[in-house]
Amino acid sequence: MALRSGKRNAARTAILVAMTGLSACSVLDTDGRESERERLEANRAQWESQGVDSYEFVLRSLCFCAGGTSPSRVIVRSGQRLSVTDVESGAPVPEAFAQYYLTIDELFDFIADAIDRKAHEIDVTYDATFGFPTRIAIDYIENAIDEEMAFEASLFLPQR
Repeated sequence: MALRSGKRNAARTAILVAMTGLSACSVLDTDGRESERERLEANRAQWESQGVDSYEFVLRSLCFCAGGTSPSRVIVRSGQRLSVTDVESGAPVPEAFAQYYLTIDELFDFIADAIDRKAHEIDVTYDATFGFPTRIAIDYIENAIDEEMAFEASLFLPQR
């Protein structure tokens, strides 16, 4: 009889531990961070599965940050930013500002950093074919002014 009672207690304890674990997962999902990280990792895996490390695309920064909001063509070769050119003028973006025009891998890292920093709001749209982020909007602090960051990526052209 004592053996059965012990098994029942062990079973109850296991159920309680499992339920506690499930409710912890629910808390993580409630704020969206876990599901946003899952979306990020799934799309990063899709991007990496394409094997594209040389490409060009237009990146527009939509924030009050260095480099302005002009759309610029970013050319990446072997995973490294080769050049950044202002789309409207055709002029190269000065090297001091070119670093703010991220590669696609850096865009993924930017999103991961926002998740890690527990940004107030993270809104990302991913390309259905390649998986890279096409629109990123991050609001780090609720009700703060001018700390928001946003990027739009378009006109992607892989170089194979």
